[in-house]
Amino acid sequence: MSDLHDRAAAIFGSSADGVHWPYDVSGIDHSLRRKDPEAFQQKLAELTTKRYTIVEWAEHHRLKASSVKCCPLWLTRKTSRRCAPDSDCRSRTNADALWLDHDIYWLHDGKPAVITSAPYKVSDQDVQRLDWWHKENRELRVVRGEGWYGYGTSQIVMWNTTRIKYVGPAKNIDRPETFEGKA
Repeated sequence: MSDLHDRAAAIFGSSADGVHWPYDVSGIDHSLRRKDPEAFQQKLAELTTKRYTIVEWAEHHRLKASSVKCCPLWLTRKTSRRCAPDSDCRSRTNADALWLDHDIYWLHDGKPAVITSAPYKVSDQDVQRLDWWHKENRELRVVRGEGWYGYGTSQIVMWNTTRIKYVGPAKNIDRPETFEGKA
């Protein structure tokens, strides 16, 4: 196994099928190798960059992916658990649904600490909602950046400052040369 595989398995978990990569860093269409070898090599470089970016970002902040997804209230809990089945956040039609696109929930020292998402668009309503969360709970902070998802998305990082002081957005996603030769 490669160093990246082992590091990713420690963050995302693994099975006989491999690392449980989050969506869009899970793989590429291998039939492209025959159809368009040059495009395949470019996609492989992009995938490798995304994988190194997410792994190095998680390692830097000492985070592990949680299997639980809920809503920002998750960040205020002592343990990683979902909201009640009849709560608004479970329906994914609430005020947080759009900015929580491609979301990953992260644990720090086994406790809910960070939520990352990769929306295609961050509306004024999303910005207001993120501000609302901070006003409701002063321990929650938000930053935005590039992230690892790509495809024109931006990264939103929300975290609980009582569990982790600062979490910056990921970088290097548009620079495959940063990680070339490491795969």
